[in-house]
Amino acid sequence: MTARLKLPSADDLTYAQHQGWACCLCGKSLWTKVGGVSVGRARGGVGAHSFDIEVYACPDCAPGSATPGG
Repeated sequence: MTARLKLPSADDLTYAQHQGWACCLCGKSLWTKVGGVSVGRARGGVGAHSFDIEVYACPDCAPGSATPGG
């Protein structure tokens, strides 16, 4: 069984996090050789409009991911 991450609201993401360029948890750039790991969907919306978006985390923040060379 894996622990569930508390993901930020889609409304609280920075532009880089929303685009998948930065970790949704710590803000570190994912434009590296290691890249990011999908950690789920950030939820958000207004009325009938859903702003849910797939978000990514760096290997340091993502549970159960191994750091290459580590």
